[in-house]
Amino acid sequence: MQKTSCVYSKVYDIKYYEQNVRGDLKESSLLNFLQDIATLSAESLGFGPSFVFSNNYAWVVLKYHIELYKEMKNIGALTIKTEPRGTSKLYAFRDFELYTKNGAIAGRVISAWALIDMKSRKLLPVQKILARYMPVYEKKDTDLEYNKIIPPQQTDYQKLFDVRFDDIDVNHHANNCNYIIWALETLDNQFRLEHIPVVIDIKYRKEVSLGAKVLSIAQKISENDKIYTRHIIKDLSSDEELTSLLIQWA
Repeated sequence: MQKTSCVYSKVYDIKYYEQNVRGDLKESSLLNFLQDIATLSAESLGFGPSFVFSNNYAWVVLKYHIELYKEMKNIGALTIKTEPRGTSKLYAFRDFELYTKNGAIAGRVISAWALIDMKSRKLLPVQKILARYMPVYEKKDTDLEYNKIIPPQQTDYQKLFDVRFDDIDVNHHANNCNYIIWALETLDNQFRLEHIPVVIDIKYRKEVSLGAKVLSIAQKISENDKIYTRHIIKDLSSDEELTSLLIQWA
């Protein structure tokens, strides 16, 4: 691990259980890596777990845009670099870069986060609270862009999942990596064996707690010679949207 300025870097050795049957790095494993290095980076800069737990705050991720330029198959190790990009009134922004063992760039990720009060579950004025730690966000010409996520217009696939005890993290709701598992597990196995995600957009809207049932719905579309799946994950009892995803496949 090495920290240079505000850029934090870590090498992740890929374990066999972090790969799927094709030998690809699991998408949920990648999200766990992103969450881990974001936590380490924030801690090194003064606004990580030590800061948030002592104030009864919590960081929650709101959205990701992930672009993968290399096939994540039997890669052995992945180096991830991350850098906080600054804040707006209510949101904090963080970028990531992914590299293979030989130093080739394998992907880029942008993300948006919120700081919440654990008691009220309300968003906190992150720009004000973190003024001494992060500057105001300024856009660069090289920044990636989030894709608009349109909900499925028809149900090609659907599956029901229970929210299990081990799906819940220390913030007392399902960890963000579960949602991409629920989305992808809804697709048929043959499609997953023949295709890999190359662009993933995720928007988290609402938390879900232990004992809930979630309904995952997906639609497969072809557009301009590209294959996409649209996903929506709902709380079955309330019909509230929890998360939506748009995935482009190769």
